[in-house]
Amino acid sequence: MTNPYQIAAPDLRPPRLRHSIMEFGRVMLEMGSTVLLEPLLRTLPKGDGHTIMTIPGFMGADGSTSQLRKFLNKRGYNAIPWGLGRNAAQVRSRHIDDFLAHRAATEDAIAERVQAEFTASRRKLTLIGWSLGGLYAVALAHRFPQWVRQVITLGTPYGDPRGTALYSVMGSLYNNEVDEEALARWVAHTYAGGTLRVPVVALYSESDGIVGAGIAKCQGDPRYVTNIAVMASHVGFPFNPLVFAVTANYLVEPHQRWAVCRSAHIRPLVQVM
Repeated sequence: MTNPYQIAAPDLRPPRLRHSIMEFGRVMLEMGSTVLLEPLLRTLPKGDGHTIMTIPGFMGADGSTSQLRKFLNKRGYNAIPWGLGRNAAQVRSRHIDDFLAHRAATEDAIAERVQAEFTASRRKLTLIGWSLGGLYAVALAHRFPQWVRQVITLGTPYGDPRGTALYSVMGSLYNNEVDEEALARWVAHTYAGGTLRVPVVALYSESDGIVGAGIAKCQGDPRYVTNIAVMASHVGFPFNPLVFAVTANYLVEPHQRWAVCRSAHIRPLVQVM
């Protein structure tokens, strides 16, 4: 199905080298900050108990999102892992279409688990996807709005993968040639499951060391899509206290949100696009 919105990001510049180099040092600071700010995070609004599934990024497993689930469970949600092992660890492709086929199969496997959770609870799920995991989540929101309540993505590369720091490193996936049509199919797949009728909150960072900001915004009907810039490293998204705060606030109704997140004073840290 043709996507009614522009999905090709014009800015394909990868992250700045200094941001890529600082990734792992920054994530340690983010993890430490979350521990120090735990008393403040406890003041965030409580959840309603519905199920939230976390989906890890490329080559990530459930351990990479465990701190986020722990936080969400403390806020009163039923946060569960995706349970499918390491994301994309089985891919042995020489072309982007091979990876795309694996991606479609993975989405089908996630869908089975989402349907089972919906059947058990009779309540729609929220999907939180980090990086590549966010692409799965948004694709499922298009295909299965009857099961998905909301999607939150963390540092997800919605646009052309040439805007990531990993593209040149993983050039063997693309036969070391630029196949424009294949890249277009990769991007279009996220939006190809139907008309989006599920709220999507896309968190991205101008200082992300892996995914360039130019491809990190979800394209779609603004009635359903909100892009929010936060201060975070790419690896640090599922550990970052600011990400936790924004996530908790967008899981509840606007009138329930943390008062400071309704204030203009937070604009330097959180910017709604």
